[in-house]
This record gives sequence, structure tokens and C-alpha cells, in this order.
Amino acid sequence: MADKPLWKRTLGPAYRRVRSKLLRLRPAHVAAFLRWLVALVRALRARRAETRLTVAVDVAAYWEPLTGVGWYLDRVLHHLADRDDLRLRLYGEDLIDVAGVPPLAAPLPRGPAIEPVRYPVPDDLCMPPGLLSRILRRLRPLLIAADRNRVVFAPNFFPPRRFEPAVEIGGAALVATVHDLAFRHLSWTVGEETLDLLARHLPRTLRGAARVITPSEAVRREMTAAGLAPAARIRAIHHGPGQLAAVAEAPPPAWAPARFALFVGTLEPRKNVETLLAAWRGLRRRRHDLPALVLCGRTGWKDEALRRELERGAREGWLVQPGYVSNEELAALYRGATLLGFPSLYEGFGLPVLEALAAGTPVVASDLPVLREVAGDAALYAPPHRPDLWAEAIGRLLDDPELAGRLRAHGPRHAARFTWQRSAAEHLELFREAADRTRGRSRGIARPGSPG
Repeated sequence: MADKPLWKRTLGPAYRRVRSKLLRLRPAHVAAFLRWLVALVRALRARRAETRLTVAVDVAAYWEPLTGVGWYLDRVLHHLADRDDLRLRLYGEDLIDVAGVPPLAAPLPRGPAIEPVRYPVPDDLCMPPGLLSRILRRLRPLLIAADRNRVVFAPNFFPPRRFEPAVEIGGAALVATVHDLAFRHLSWTVGEETLDLLARHLPRTLRGAARVITPSEAVRREMTAAGLAPAARIRAIHHGPGQLAAVAEAPPPAWAPARFALFVGTLEPRKNVETLLAAWRGLRRRRHDLPALVLCGRTGWKDEALRRELERGAREGWLVQPGYVSNEELAALYRGATLLGFPSLYEGFGLPVLEALAAGTPVVASDLPVLREVAGDAALYAPPHRPDLWAEAIGRLLDDPELAGRLRAHGPRHAARFTWQRSAAEHLELFREAADRTRGRSRGIARPGSPG
């Protein structure tokens, strides 16, 4: 370094940057940029000319391991993917497709109706890819709006802000799914960040949504009673039985106990796992044939006290906590479990209950209107705050093979009433309603704020 002239040592870095930029102005790079720009404009014009019903879908959930909302979205998209009268445009973290975008955690559905929307950023253009990607990221809201989709589907309460111009400028009808009202009924069980986001964005979404989907009649009634949206705009559409129906049968994983009961869900306050643990402790004092308890699900939030109880149960040898398990493992655990315990304080649907019924696993669930709506007479119920009655219901199942056999036989028949095919078809019907309502309003047929 000391042998280099002073001007090279001081001006060298700036010189290299300028030289790099000048090299990008070569005719080949300029021509590549123009070709890229023309291709983007053509793709945009083709999307705008689409005659099928076009629905913009927020698919950010695919960049994390799929849990409740993610699986719901995946199943709906999967069962609409083969339609030829629909265009589902998927806008995800790779909308600006540049090196360094995080990989998908789960594959996107494929089919004639599916169109992932991406803006590729090659590295051979006259503009540095980093600068171009930053510009395009700032333009994301306008790029989505420019596609002129007829519907924006927000599968997780409210759409990200980048979708707002598509509704406000592009005239798309907004359809949002409100999965539950835990943030109103049990706000202390919800994370502070989630509460803040819902408080800031959900009221506006509910005011502007052409249609609102709930996963159950129970949540629809709650929303209507609270005056959160006009009743005519809210539609209850049940989920299907989960993502496990197509998983091949297999024995439980090698780490599973020989006999076990099962809980499935995120370990957070609303799931009320403490009641299940207290019931187990009470039963252990009275009987020696009690199966082990397997808790499947991620560790959630506000769970410090629960963690201590879980560690104690594991030390005593009757509790197993594998965390998040694969679909294959979960399906095998459902089929091999003596029973499913589901002691939630509140639910919007209760998918693990339906999954257990479909697998022929007896269920003891919290005595909540929504869980009775989902499970009907195919389950036993106990109040969520009464560990003694939970212990009694679990004991009945363990002591009465005839009762357990009836529930095992009845569960799959009952669960067969809930299908993703029906759910997806009802989503599509609602998308069409929303699009027609917005088109009619733009012609003066319906006034903003009218309940139709």
C-alpha cells in the first residue's frame, strides 16, 4: 500500500465506484435494461387485460412454517387452484425477486388459477440491482394496484399496507377473514404487538371490507353483537379437517410413549394448558394406568409460569413436549392417541378438534359454543376453568371402552361434514359477491356503507 501513489490511495475507492457505474452504461447493459422494462410493461398489460375474476392474495404466511392461518390459506388456495374461471394472484416476500430474498418455508400451490406475481431484478442492467430493488420495493403498493385486481383477499384479519392502494385507488373489493375475537374477549392472552396491530388496522378494514369471513357461526354472532360490521357483510365459512387427510398412515414416531393422550396447539395463554396439566396431576394421584401426555406445538408468549410446570412434568416422566412436528408425525400421533384434550378458553374454530375427530380419536374439549358447533355430539365437554371436571371426563373415557369406541366410530362420520372443497367453493362465491357489489357501487347501484 505504501508503494502506491498518494492519489491512488485516496481516490482509489471513489474511482472504482465511478468506474463500476460507467461500465453499467455500456450499450449491452442499457439494452438489457430496456428489454427488462418492456417485459415488465407487457406483463402488467396482460394482467390488466385478464377477463377472469382476479383476486390478489397476501401469501406472506408461506415464508414461515405453516400454522393455523397459514394452513387455512394453503387449503383454500389448493382447492381453488385447478379452476379455469379464476385468477389467484399471489403477492409474497419475493414480489421483488432479487438475490437474497428469504426462501419459502412451504411450497406455493400450483394450478391453472394460480399466478405468483414477481418483478425480477437481473444483475446485468445499467442500474445496480440493489438500487433497482429498493426503488421497486417503494413502488410495491402502486405495482399491486396497477394490476387492477377485482378482489383483495386478506386471510389474516387485515391486509398489509402495500395492498391498500389496490382498494383505495384500484377499486378492488376487500375480503378479509377474521378468525376470532380473542383480542376483545381475552386481550390479556394476546401479544402486545398483535394487539397494537389489530387496534390500528382492523377497524379500518371492517369499515371498508365488502365481505368479512369468519370460520364459525359463533364468531359471526360475536361480531354482529359487537357491531363490528353489518350482519349482511359477514359470512361464516367452516374450515375443512386440516392438512393431514392425505398423509399416509404410519406408526407414531419412535420417541412417542406406548400410551399417550395428546394436545395440539401453540403453548400460549388462550390454550389454557394449565387446566389439562392440573387434571393430569389429579388423575395421577388416583390411578396408575394413566397414559402419558404429549404436547405438540410451538412455545408461544406469556408462558413463563407454564414453562415451569412443563419442566416439572417432564422431570416426573409423564409429560413429553416435542414442539413443532411434521405433518406425518402429527397425523400418526392423532391416530395413535388415546384421546385429545383441548382446554382452550376461547377459539374461533378449533381445528385440532376436527383433525382428531377425522382421525377417529376421542376428544375432550372446553364447553364453548364454537367447539360444540364444530364437534357436536362427537366429543365430551368440560368447563375450561374446572380441572376436576376435566379429570372426570378423561376418567370416563379411560374407564368406559364402549364410550370410547362409540366416539372413535362417530368422529370420522361427523368430521366428514367439513370439507375444504366446500369451504373453497364458498370462498369463491363470496369473492364473486364482493366483486359484483363493488362494481355495482361504482355504477351508483349501491352507496358506500350500505349493508348489501
